[in-house]
Amino acid sequence: MDTGRKLTARRAQILEQLAALGPMRRGSVSEQLLPYKQPDGAIRRRGPYLTYTFKQGGKTRGKHLRNQEEADLYRRQIEAFRRYQELSTELVQVCQTLADLEASGDAGCKKNSRR
Repeated sequence: MDTGRKLTARRAQILEQLAALGPMRRGSVSEQLLPYKQPDGAIRRRGPYLTYTFKQGGKTRGKHLRNQEEADLYRRQIEAFRRYQELSTELVQVCQTLADLEASGDAGCKKNSRR
């Protein structure tokens, strides 16, 4: 199989994987321990509290999560977004290489026509 066909096949695989990702979100989930002062002056920590943080409008925003199940859901969605980023970067590289092959007049690289 020539380079153009291999790249075209890889592009199709990437697009299938992108279509299968499902819901996604940016950000991260972390556990927070919040300090508090007891009546005797001792400092203790409460928690852990599950928190989802993300950037919005150039600022970091946060949301407290209700339970571990919600945190697990958010983590899966965040992982889907990270996988999306990896796949989209690879897709751009593959498509650029295909474009370079087409521009160089490589006979093994056929244009994709959808009629």
